[in-house]
Amino acid sequence: MNLPLHTAGRPWRPVLLALPYLLAAAVFLLLFERRRDRLPDRLATHFSGSGRADGFTATGSFASEGLVLVLSLAVLFAALAYFLELEVLSWRALTATAYAVAALIGSLMVWTVLCNASAATPDDARLGLDTLVTTLLAALVAGVLGILLAGLTAPRPRQTVTAATTAAPRLPLGPTEGAVWTRAVVSRPLLGLGVALLAVAAGFGFAGGWTSGLGMAVGALLVLPLSGARVAVDRHGLTVTPLWAPRPRLRVGLDRVGSADGRALDAFREFGGWGYRVRSGRSGFVLRSGDALVVRLTGGGEFVVTVDDAATAAALLNTLADRARRRADSGG
Repeated sequence: MNLPLHTAGRPWRPVLLALPYLLAAAVFLLLFERRRDRLPDRLATHFSGSGRADGFTATGSFASEGLVLVLSLAVLFAALAYFLELEVLSWRALTATAYAVAALIGSLMVWTVLCNASAATPDDARLGLDTLVTTLLAALVAGVLGILLAGLTAPRPRQTVTAATTAAPRLPLGPTEGAVWTRAVVSRPLLGLGVALLAVAAGFGFAGGWTSGLGMAVGALLVLPLSGARVAVDRHGLTVTPLWAPRPRLRVGLDRVGSADGRALDAFREFGGWGYRVRSGRSGFVLRSGDALVVRLTGGGEFVVTVDDAATAAALLNTLADRARRRADSGG
């Protein structure tokens, strides 16, 4: 059973996921220094399918780029562990992936040093089938270790958010009175993921050229604008605008509002994650679990946005929608 748990904000979880990368970096540095006098100025760092060297890197650059790569991955997985609220199985899968990737990268870096140190020239360096098997076996063992460590930590299940509805009263506005309600909401998971992707993109760019980090940089630029939102209720209806960008803007006009209320929402159980989400008969801007404004639309379906003080927003939205319907019925 995939029970929910609190993973966000627990400092030992980022340490647990960063640990294999720190160990890999330490082993690599120790081996590199012990074999430094046997290494040529140019290392074979890329090998063909037959195991022959077909790509080379300066020895000093290989050490610094390898460390940047390993530490960038440590930052990425540590950020994911800190910011994400994961299910039990998802937490174990993330830990297993982090450990397997650390073993894979670390093994390849170690074998690269060893094969260059034992070769007469960089062109003679070889990575054979036994190296590949050993590397994959190390990744498998590390992944299993990650699963065991994730299970031994015995995460505390978080209380499931109930779907109890808070009935929203109407705000007592006069026929000519106006009111505006607005709040900002930020998703820590999406903000943390975006910052982590930028950090890793910079690390990859330094280690392997800026084109190697371009994909993660683009991912960060897609995630960061959607990590926060400004939610407003006024005479135009409900408007949701990204906090860090002017677009895309979502608006539900008063003529589309059937009724609104505030209730608790579980982001993963109900929508499967964060961001702009679409489910059968439902859509919305979901940035976290907790208080949410739920709007039942006149055309059917629901629009949801997670925001604090949702009951007040719903009350005002109901009042403004009632007023708009009365005016439409009276022809005014």
